[in-house]
Amino acid sequence: MDLFSQRYSLAPIKEIQINDMDTVLFNRLWNIFYNEECSDNILDNLGVTNAVEYLLDCFGFTYKNPYNVIRKKENIRKLKEFLDDSEWYVIYDWLEKYVDYFKSGSERNYLENKINKVLIEEKAGYRMIEGLITPITSELELSSLSKSMSTKFEPVNTHLKKALELYSRRENPDYENSIKESISAVEAICCIITGTNGAQATLGKALKKLKDAGIYIHPAMESAFSTLYGYTSDENGIRHGATAISNVEPEDAKFMLISCSAFVNYLIEKLAK
Repeated sequence: MDLFSQRYSLAPIKEIQINDMDTVLFNRLWNIFYNEECSDNILDNLGVTNAVEYLLDCFGFTYKNPYNVIRKKENIRKLKEFLDDSEWYVIYDWLEKYVDYFKSGSERNYLENKINKVLIEEKAGYRMIEGLITPITSELELSSLSKSMSTKFEPVNTHLKKALELYSRRENPDYENSIKESISAVEAICCIITGTNGAQATLGKALKKLKDAGIYIHPAMESAFSTLYGYTSDENGIRHGATAISNVEPEDAKFMLISCSAFVNYLIEKLAK
């Protein structure tokens, strides 16, 4: 269930984290590490791993006897203090070094899965792939999103902001409705450009009228967006609430959000000419 602040749109939209890392994301990543390496039940079995000391050494710190509980806790505290004062990219360095400590494929996969779950839920612009933190959202994509949400056409802005909000919810993201809002933004800009309204105000019909409004797009591009509109609008489509595709994946919603924002920007640039 969404939190009160989310249900009533009181909380700010959580943006994709590409050049920073908020406290919640860091804390959740630290919690993974803490539960695996630093909890009391782990400390009762000193010597199982020396991951804490390995990481301190990687970052150029000395450490105390890892086989003494008091000294082990001091080592943990030193590592945490270092990370607390570090830039966001150092946290990703730390994660890579931590996973690299484990040579077993099963252990590495286990940790990667836990880390990626948090990265997804907290809208980080990175994923861990084969032990390496890899960007999944480019600066260009973020720039396109930002530009498409601040046009002079408020209906377009509203649809895309809603699409991002639905996609970016940390708890219970709504990918289906995010896709609906993304394609609705394209529909809105096409209808605005062509002056289409009433029963004719659909993307499929408005796309065909762009040429009459002086906007020429390649037939293949027109066909591609007509197909995307069909994906969301036919009797089994998302816009009809079909249960057949109710489990929309986050990558589907992200693709639609990025593609639709780029197409909105493209049409506005065409219109300006």
